[in-house]
Amino acid sequence: MSEFLSGHLKATRDVLKGHAHGGKTFSADEIVGFVEHLDNLARLAIAMENDLSRYRWNDLARRERPVEPQAAPADNVILFTGVRRERLGPSGGDTGGNNTGGGGAA
Repeated sequence: MSEFLSGHLKATRDVLKGHAHGGKTFSADEIVGFVEHLDNLARLAIAMENDLSRYRWNDLARRERPVEPQAAPADNVILFTGVRRERLGPSGGDTGGNNTGGGGAA
């Protein structure tokens, strides 16, 4: 059977479709099995929704994050574009908020 939710749903539909006009009485064991099958389908759907949500969230974050070209702080340093950095203050240290050991008056 397919690993995709659509494949599982189609297979379930095909099984039930066979009983559309002839009637079918389900035993308690068949109902328990069917409910377990529906639980598996729900887990597949949740996993797919989580993957889609994560993809959309990351894509949105990438598009909203401005990447500005910056001059290298020294001749022997190359800054890679797309990497978020704290802005440096006039003394070379960070502008506050981080304990990165940035410069400033002691």
